[in-house]
Amino acid sequence: MYSNLTNHKEGAGVNKYERLAEKFKNKEKVIGTTMIIFKSPIILEAMNCDELDYVLFDAEHGVFDTQNVVELLQVCRLMGLPAFVRAQDSEYHLIAKAIDMGADGIMIPRTESLEQLKVAVDALLFHPEGRKGCGGHAQFRPGEAFGDFGKTRFLLPQIESPKGIEMLPKMLEEYGEYISAVMVGPYDLSVMVGTPKDIKSDIMIESIQKIFDISNSYGKSCGIFCDNEVLAQKYRDMGCNVLWTASDKDFYMRGYNTEMDVLKNIK
Repeated sequence: MYSNLTNHKEGAGVNKYERLAEKFKNKEKVIGTTMIIFKSPIILEAMNCDELDYVLFDAEHGVFDTQNVVELLQVCRLMGLPAFVRAQDSEYHLIAKAIDMGADGIMIPRTESLEQLKVAVDALLFHPEGRKGCGGHAQFRPGEAFGDFGKTRFLLPQIESPKGIEMLPKMLEEYGEYISAVMVGPYDLSVMVGTPKDIKSDIMIESIQKIFDISNSYGKSCGIFCDNEVLAQKYRDMGCNVLWTASDKDFYMRGYNTEMDVLKNIK
C-alpha cells in the first residue's frame, strides 16, 4: 500500500530534517505546502517528492487536531518528510502534544508577544532551553539521541498584525536562536491592517515587505503563505526564502475546475 514509506533511512547521510535545518539557517529556498481538509495517508504519500521540504497540518483553520493527525504524522516519519502542525494558539498542551505525536515543528498563529514565544519554546524543547515533558510514542525518531532533539525541531511564528510587526525586532532579539523562520499570515494580516482579504493593497505590500526586511536584517529565514506559484515568485522577489504554497484543497480544486471547464465544452 505505502510503496514510498520506507525510502528513508535514518543515519544514511544528511536526511531531510538536517537538510531543512541547514536551509533555514542559510536562508536557502524552502518549499512547503499544507494539508487542510484531506486526512488521507494515500494522498500524503502521493504528494511526497524530493522538492518538498515540509508539509504542514493545519489545526488552526483545518480539520486536524493532535488526535486525528497522528497517523499522518507517522506516515511522514516513515517517509522521512518533515511534518509541522499549526497549533490553534501558543499553549503548552497544544504544542507539546503535537511533538509527542511525531510533529517535527510547530507554527504559532497571531504571534505578537514575547510571552507567546516563551510558551512555545518551553513546550517545544527540553530543559535547559525549554520545559517540555519527556514522553510520547513518537517524540524521538528511530535512533535519535536525546542531545540531538533540539537540532531538528522547528519553530515558525506567524506575524499577522501591526503589533506583531512592531514586536518582531524584540522577538528576534530574545528568541531568534530558537526561531527557524518568521512566517506571514497574509489574510489575517489584511484584516488587521484594514483591507480584509485584499492581500495586494498598498498597506499590505508595505507590511509584508517590512516583515521580510526585519527578518533579513537579523539573518533570519522568512516566508509567507502563497496561494499559487505566481505569488510565490512575487514574494520571493520581495526577499523571502520560505515558499509556503497552497493546500490540498487548492490543488484538488484547480484540477477539478480545469477538468470541468474541458467537460462543459465537449459537444
